Amino acid sequence: MGATYVSGETATAYIQAEPMLYYNAMYDKERHCLSFDIAMSFNPVPTQSISLSIWNLASRSPGMLFISLYFTFQVFYLTGISNGAGVDDAEQLAYMGALQWGYGGSQPPLYTWINSLAGSLFGISLFTIYLVKFSMLASMFASIYFGARLLNISRAVAAAGMLGVFLLPQIAWESQRTLTHSVAGTAGCAWAFLTFAWYMKSRSWPAAAIFGIAIAAGLLGKFNAIFFMTALAAAALTIPEYRSVVLSRKSITTVVTFVLCSAPTSFWALTHTENLLARTHKFQVNEGGQFFSSRMHGIWRLLSNSILFSGVAIVCFGAIFAIAKPEKNSAKNVLGNGELLVIRTLVTAVLLVLLGVIFSGAAEVKDRWLQPVLFLAPLGLSIIIGQRVADERYLRNFALAGVFCALIVIPLLAVNRLYAREGNAPSIGQLDYAQLFNITRAEADYRSVVSIGPQLPGNLRLFDPSISPVHLEMPNAKLRLNRPALVVWFGKDPSPNLVQFLTSIGANSAHNVRHISLKYKYYPDLTEDVSYFIAP
Repeated sequence: MGATYVSGETATAYIQAEPMLYYNAMYDKERHCLSFDIAMSFNPVPTQSISLSIWNLASRSPGMLFISLYFTFQVFYLTGISNGAGVDDAEQLAYMGALQWGYGGSQPPLYTWINSLAGSLFGISLFTIYLVKFSMLASMFASIYFGARLLNISRAVAAAGMLGVFLLPQIAWESQRTLTHSVAGTAGCAWAFLTFAWYMKSRSWPAAAIFGIAIAAGLLGKFNAIFFMTALAAAALTIPEYRSVVLSRKSITTVVTFVLCSAPTSFWALTHTENLLARTHKFQVNEGGQFFSSRMHGIWRLLSNSILFSGVAIVCFGAIFAIAKPEKNSAKNVLGNGELLVIRTLVTAVLLVLLGVIFSGAAEVKDRWLQPVLFLAPLGLSIIIGQRVADERYLRNFALAGVFCALIVIPLLAVNRLYAREGNAPSIGQLDYAQLFNITRAEADYRSVVSIGPQLPGNLRLFDPSISPVHLEMPNAKLRLNRPALVVWFGKDPSPNLVQFLTSIGANSAHNVRHISLKYKYYPDLTEDVSYFIAP
C-alpha cells in the first residue's frame, strides 16, 4: 500500500488499534511527521501433520470433524460388506456414463449426472455409488452448519441443528440405506440454504449467481425441492434486511443463472412427458374419483407423516424442555433475523405442501417426500432451545442424541445389508449376481443386457463396466442396444411389456430360453428363478 503520513500520536493510535498491520516508519523532514508504509503482516502458515490438522479441526468444530469421519467411514464400510446393489443403486449403475438432459422414472437428472462423473473418474463400482451418496450427505450436513453460521446463528445452535439431522429417520436411516434422488434433492436444498446465507452476508454478484445455481441443483435433484425454494424466498421477503437484498438488481443474476441451468432439462421434460409422468400414479390424485375424501386423506397423510418424519427429534426436544423447564433463558427473548428465517421457512414449506395437496387432490404424501421440506427441522428446534434455555449443555445433549443415532445406524446397516428381508424374500441385493454373470458370459460375449427394469443390468455391470444396460424405463432404450445382447428377467415367463419390446427389436425368444436359480448369499437355501437368452 502507499505511504501514510501521520503525527506521532496518531501513529501510536494506529499501531494500538491495528496490531495485525506492519508499519515501516520513517521520519519525513519536509512534512515533519512520520511516514508509514502499511501492509498486512505476512505470517507463513506452518506445515502441519495430518494428526495436528485433525486435532485443530476437532478443537474448532468437533461436529464437522464427526461428519467428515463418519461419512468417510461409511463409504468404505458399506463397500466392504455389500454383495450387490439394491433397486435404486442398480438404477444408477445402469445409467452411469449415459449423460442425458433427463432420464426415466419421473426423476430429475442431477444424481445420475454426478454418478456418471464419478464413474468416469473412479470406475463403475459400488465404491463409486457409495462415494457419491455419502459425499452428498456430508455436504448437506456441512451446508446446514455453515449456512446457519453465515446467518449469525450461534456455533452451539448451528452444531446442534446439524447433528440433530441424524434424529430424522428418513435421512439418518433411509438415505444411507437405499434412497438416491431424495438425497440429491435434500442436498441441493441445503446448498441453496448455504448460498442464500452467503448472498445475504456478502450481497455480491458472484454470491447471487451461485445462489441461482444452487436453486437449480435442488430442483434437478428432486422436483419437490420447489416447496423449500419457494418457502425460503417467501420467508426472506418477510424480513426487511433480507427483503432489500432479494429485491435488489443483483437477484436478476440469480434468476438468469437458475434459468440457464434448468432450461435444458425443462425443455427435455416437455418433450418427454411420458418419462416425466411415468410414476405420477404414486400420488393417487383423486383416488377413486372422490374429490373431497382424497384431499382429506392427503391432508391427513401430510400432517401425520410430518410428525413422524420429525418424531425422534421432537421427542428429544420435549425431553430437554421437560428437564430444563426451570432454566428459561430470559436474556434472549427476541429471535435474530437468521433464526426467524429458518423457522418461517419451515412453516411456509409445510403450508405450501398443504396447498399442493388441496389443489392437486393428491391422496398420498410419503414421509420420504418430505426430506427437502423438513430437513431444517432440527435446526429450528435447536433455535428454540437456544432461545428458551440459557445453559448450552442442553444444546450439546441434543447434538449428542444425534451422534448416538448416527452410531446406532452403523451396525443396523450391516444387519440390513446381510440379512434383511423384503416381505418373504431376502433383499434383492443379496442375490448371487456373480454366478449369473459367469454362466451367461460363458455362453456369449454379449455387449448389452436387456431387462424390464435396471436391477439385473445394473448389477451385471459391476463385473463388466463395458456392458450397455437397456431397460424399459430408459428414454430411447433402443438406441442403447448393442448386439449380441443378453435378455434376462426374473421368473419363467417374460412380462408382456418385455415381449412387446423384444418384438420391436426383432429378438425371438421362442426356442433358446434358459432358466437358472440364483442363490441369496446369506440365505443359500432360498433361490430366485431367472431366465435369459442371447439375442445375436
